Amino acid sequence: MNKIKTKDSIISKIIAYLEDSFKESIISVFGIGSCFDITLPSDWKITDIDVIVIVNSFDKIPKLEWTEVRHETKNVDNFNVWLGYNTLQGLKEKELFIHQSFANYEWSILDLKFQENSQLLYGKDIRNQLPKISELKYDFDDIFVRSLYHLDKSLKESKSPQKILDSMREFTKAVFKFGFYFCKYFDKSYYLTSVLNISNHIEYLHIEDKIKKNILHFMRESINFRRTNKFSIEFKILIKNFIFFIFSLLRNGYLHRKLEFQEFVNFLEKKFNGLPYLIKYLKTAKKIYDSSKFL
Repeated sequence: MNKIKTKDSIISKIIAYLEDSFKESIISVFGIGSCFDITLPSDWKITDIDVIVIVNSFDKIPKLEWTEVRHETKNVDNFNVWLGYNTLQGLKEKELFIHQSFANYEWSILDLKFQENSQLLYGKDIRNQLPKISELKYDFDDIFVRSLYHLDKSLKESKSPQKILDSMREFTKAVFKFGFYFCKYFDKSYYLTSVLNISNHIEYLHIEDKIKKNILHFMRESINFRRTNKFSIEFKILIKNFIFFIFSLLRNGYLHRKLEFQEFVNFLEKKFNGLPYLIKYLKTAKKIYDSSKFL
């Protein structure tokens, strides 16, 4: 679907549900992500709607048995709506936030703190109560691996012909998140999370031209896909090139870590669910490379 034309109606239904269910607990409701990004073109294809609900406590917010994190997914007018719940106190204290959310703390604060990154949909504007940006200490391991998480999901979905579009969308998420990581690592003052802002900012980073050209290539391919559902080159080649690009940056010490092959695998094994599809892809590629040296 293209950028939502009936967004106000959908948001009204989401707010009505939240009011009926948790009105006494809600402080604010914010919209984040592509659905609420006014910089995106009108033909941008929206696949999901992300909403952050800030509450005074979790006492009345239901949870799943296996986690303390409060979140739920609902279908509203054929759109997948993700509702993530945070306490205001959790947003003020990183250690508490880590127990309340799957998200990266600093990234979440940037999303909510700035009007360019989110829209207040309901309740009080609590932006001034959030930590100062100058006080944030960024965990670049965590920001970086969130790109790899979507890369792993893309490889997983690519196994099924019926899910190839899902695989392609996950790939674009990996690219966009890597783009944000790239901007934030090379420019600590950077704070925007919009896809187009990320792409534009990469142009101004003081980095090697070859690296800049490569990452902009992946960004532009992903932006084009989100508008047309098509890449200009074969998807298998695109994802292979992106994986090898990231590994070459790691191996040459260009990112926040310098990792050789086995070090990279060990790093991946400790993150999320171990990122098995990405690890398998890397091991297969290395095996092919090693065998070719003897031909």
